[in-house]
Amino acid sequence: MTVRGRMRLWLAISVAALGLTQGMASGVPSKAPVLDDGKLWQQFADRLGEDQSGGRTPPITVLRDQLKERSTTRVELMRPSRKNLEATEVYERHAASVVALGSVYKCNRCPHWHTGGTGTGWVIGRNGEVVSNYHVFAEGRNTNVVAIGAMTRDGRCFPIQEVLAADRDRDVAIVRIAARDLVPLAVSPREPVGSPISVIAHPSGELFTFTQGHISRYTRKTVENGGRPMDWMTVTADFAVGSSGGPVFNRYGAVVGMVARTHTINADPKSESPTTQMVVKMTIPSEDILSLIEGGKGRTTTTKERR
Repeated sequence: MTVRGRMRLWLAISVAALGLTQGMASGVPSKAPVLDDGKLWQQFADRLGEDQSGGRTPPITVLRDQLKERSTTRVELMRPSRKNLEATEVYERHAASVVALGSVYKCNRCPHWHTGGTGTGWVIGRNGEVVSNYHVFAEGRNTNVVAIGAMTRDGRCFPIQEVLAADRDRDVAIVRIAARDLVPLAVSPREPVGSPISVIAHPSGELFTFTQGHISRYTRKTVENGGRPMDWMTVTADFAVGSSGGPVFNRYGAVVGMVARTHTINADPKSESPTTQMVVKMTIPSEDILSLIEGGKGRTTTTKERR
């Protein structure tokens, strides 16, 4: 090979390596992954079912007792960044810190494991701490459920080991899974009304769905019979059943809220066929999440900055 040929080859390799390095550093892949929801959920059910059969999951009754008994916990929190991120950057940097939550059971008609109720969670600590809604773990209509677990973006399955803290009125729970390589998300104080936000969640099992919108208002109201008035942050980003527990990100990629519920406004609610005019998207402000962490409320800067 001539000297000029060797120089051209060296230059081509250097340019390719530089592009690969920059892509890895930015966390943005060259091609978005295509998710097979049905396959992933069945893998989740099979693996969590195997763990349950092998005695590697705690009894569901123990987890639900812990929901009622444990109110606060210690978590090492990440420091929020103040670097503006593009929407694609929010997703690519933080989707791997979001998990899918689900329960499993067996029916009376086949030998296979099935997925029961599903929800969304997100990593808040380096020791496997995951945040979601209280109602995601509470007892539902399916009394055959025997285990609850989390699925990561790369398809790994982890049983819920224990409930660390929970608050039924605030609809917040912090649990632990065995994963220690998941990057925690930073939590930031509330943003002003009108601020842009985004959500990563699993509406109706549609894994790792990204939506955008704005904070539309803050309100205080009672939404459960017998409950106490709570603060809510309403947003315009879409979410639905299965999104419960999904993180709400600000423009810096920090969590400022968590998906909780929807409220449908009908034109004539007493009509046999009411016309839906609007669906209000209600989320839990970050302050209520931090209230379950010892020393956490008003303190979101304990470790190095999340980049």
